[in-house]
Amino acid sequence: MNPRPWLTTLLTTAESLPPRESVMEAMNQIPGYETVHFQFVTEMPDRFIFRSPSATLAVSLADPEHEIPFETLKASCARAWHWVEAAHEVSQATRQIVVAVLPEEDALEPLDVALLLTALTVAVLKNVSANAVFWNHSGMLHAPESFISHAQGMNRQAIPVELWIEFRLVLNSDLTLSIGTWGMKAFALAELEVSHSREDAKWLLRWLFNLAHNMLEKGPLDTKSEHTFGHSDKESFTLKYEQTAPELGRGVLEEVLRVEFESARN
Repeated sequence: MNPRPWLTTLLTTAESLPPRESVMEAMNQIPGYETVHFQFVTEMPDRFIFRSPSATLAVSLADPEHEIPFETLKASCARAWHWVEAAHEVSQATRQIVVAVLPEEDALEPLDVALLLTALTVAVLKNVSANAVFWNHSGMLHAPESFISHAQGMNRQAIPVELWIEFRLVLNSDLTLSIGTWGMKAFALAELEVSHSREDAKWLLRWLFNLAHNMLEKGPLDTKSEHTFGHSDKESFTLKYEQTAPELGRGVLEEVLRVEFESARN
């Protein structure tokens, strides 16, 4: 099976791409990529392509017929609780720039591909004026300056989960909260969900964030065992595969990892 490209989309008012040489130079200024040899492949008015030893990297102006639909961006703006100016900034954009990484088959693990794509996105952002960054695998929007800031110092241990994984929170009619992740599937991991919890929103977000980070760094967890976080054995949880909670609106009978930890708080 051929690997699929990993994508981010920059929303911009720019009518042309940033200089290819500047983007390649910016890549070599990002910690972790200083000594990587990037080889130029081809350049056209609407795209340029270069290579690393393990992947093909491309930056292109999206054809209007293939841009991310407005309705998709509108929904992402409505969920962008972390960025209140999202709707305004997105509405000002007139073009889309697609940033892509296509890894060689089995050459990179998903985590390394995501790090490479994040670095390439930062390199492009440093050379073009952008209104917003759309992480295609989760449907999450970011302010460009925030994206650059959260990418600083990233590596396989300092994972920028907040750039890659969206945590969607729903208030249910019984005043409980449900929360789920979007974007874990790209890393060959199950999406995480908590359904009808009476914990507060900050506690749920912290828990699921830490769990997502743990799985991105170490891989899938054993669903037959009880796990713990932190320094207290009271912070325990179990995982089991179940169908997605309907209130989270995935729209399909998708199998997810349901997180259970209510008993740990009694």
